[in-house]
Amino acid sequence: MTSSSPRRTKSAPPPALPEPPKADDFESRMLAKLSSNSRRTVEILRRVKGVYVACGRDAALRNKLDLFLEHILSYNGTRRDDGRIFFITGESGAGKSTIVRQLIAETPVLQPERRLYGLVSPIVSVSLTGPCTLNTLGEKILEKAGYPIVQKIGPSQLWMSLPERLGHREIMLVHIDETQNMLKKTRQNKDRKDLANALKGAMNDQDWPISFIMSGLPLTTDLARLDEQFERRGFFQELPDIDMENESERKLVLKIIKDMTSAADIKCDDVLKTDIPDRVAHAANYRYGRTTQVVLATIHDAVRHNASSLHRNHFASAYLAHSNAQGHDEMNPFLADDWRTLPPGSFIFESEEE
Repeated sequence: MTSSSPRRTKSAPPPALPEPPKADDFESRMLAKLSSNSRRTVEILRRVKGVYVACGRDAALRNKLDLFLEHILSYNGTRRDDGRIFFITGESGAGKSTIVRQLIAETPVLQPERRLYGLVSPIVSVSLTGPCTLNTLGEKILEKAGYPIVQKIGPSQLWMSLPERLGHREIMLVHIDETQNMLKKTRQNKDRKDLANALKGAMNDQDWPISFIMSGLPLTTDLARLDEQFERRGFFQELPDIDMENESERKLVLKIIKDMTSAADIKCDDVLKTDIPDRVAHAANYRYGRTTQVVLATIHDAVRHNASSLHRNHFASAYLAHSNAQGHDEMNPFLADDWRTLPPGSFIFESEEE
């Protein structure tokens, strides 16, 4: 008897999407329990967190996404061409998740549309917050697409049915964030190849090819080395660190401070004329995302002290709250005169080995 490959059975039409739940009053109830000063602080921080400062990397990433989408939507005869894969990488704190989320929200072709059975979107996003298996990844994608997992099935069958099910939802693109967590789990080369084969199978589906955006640490591009098709069909964009020697990038740090403090109705002109922006970048390890976090923590400190202008002590105090520099002013980049000699990033004590 000769063996044959498993036959893919037709999946059922998609279940009706539930209406979005009505807004819960949970946040309102929690805020009501805070003091008036804390409520004021929360409202200001919400405004500040809503600030997004665009920069040159946004334009570069948008241009690359346009190329990516043009390939996806180019038909080969009567069907879309095979799927593509877009790697967006950067070190921890580079702001990958934020910039991809912002990019998706601002791209017209990726916006959701209303259908008879509910709201559908051409893209779904999943985030791998911890080690993840191939089966778990497939389940996460299906759940985001509106298919509740009621029965466990093996990864082969799950991934074989994935394109058809996503096709029912008109989903052509899957964004996987923090992809390195998948690679950490699949350290053996065979497991990594299983992941590559599963993605490739979805990309090559004859009826509904799926494309992928994979964001994560630089090691995410290891996937492209496993298969020639990934390299050939891949798009790659790395988010670099901030270079304070570059005048345009230094101006970016100034703009981050200015725009975020403006949202809090706090002045920052005095600190912008000093070396504080350079110290901010150093404390943030020259990463875009961490820079915004340093500024946010500083504004938080200033708001709690009812300050109308930012001063160096606000930056120093905020740094203390997020590091082990308490009692070690020489390790605080906002207090130390020779701050350039300090290791970039937050100061955390290393634990002593037993």
